[in-house]
Amino acid sequence: MSLEDELRAVGRSAVVPPVADDLTAAVLTRVADLPVRKRLRDRWRAFVAGFLVLVAGAALTPPVRATVAEWLQIGGVQAQPVGSGPSTAPPPPTVSGHLSVDQAASVAGFTPKLPKALGAPSGMEASRGFIAASWDGLRLEQFQSGISPLYAKKYYDRLERVPEVNGFWFSTPHELVLLDERVVRIAGPTLVWERDGVTFRLEGAGKARAVELAAGTF
Repeated sequence: MSLEDELRAVGRSAVVPPVADDLTAAVLTRVADLPVRKRLRDRWRAFVAGFLVLVAGAALTPPVRATVAEWLQIGGVQAQPVGSGPSTAPPPPTVSGHLSVDQAASVAGFTPKLPKALGAPSGMEASRGFIAASWDGLRLEQFQSGISPLYAKKYYDRLERVPEVNGFWFSTPHELVLLDERVVRIAGPTLVWERDGVTFRLEGAGKARAVELAAGTF
């Protein structure tokens, strides 16, 4: 017998003492005395308040929306503004592994999306929920967006929203912190976007090229 069947049996066998008629009448009278208009008014006020919050969010200008994204996180990347930062950054690290797309998908648990314009990557490596690939001077990382971010980007210049890919452009060198291992490196200008529960980081290209490659990532 399943737990659901046992609970049904207990419910059928339970003996419930009769409720006094005067108590039933008192409860019904109390409910009936609640002003209908007041209840409807309270519900209407709650609806209007929620609606205004949505309208206010939609009316935010792009810079304000960018600030809100900084307070929260961009997929699996948490953006943390700081007072100052590095002025230069080394080239993005080259991926040394040579996994195939199928092998990377098997390790990571999801199928990677790669820019068609770049062809096959020169290197690809993977771990659970994470895939990195590189081409000449370019590095693309993609990882499943969880409740907790994987990276924290400590930047000191403004974020630029990129509506073409629903992402953000980090225009200056910045500290990149891998939260689970606390590994820090200096990253160059990077495009970050999220699609279908996966966060992407493309580093090593200018903004226009990065946006073009991100839009052609399949």
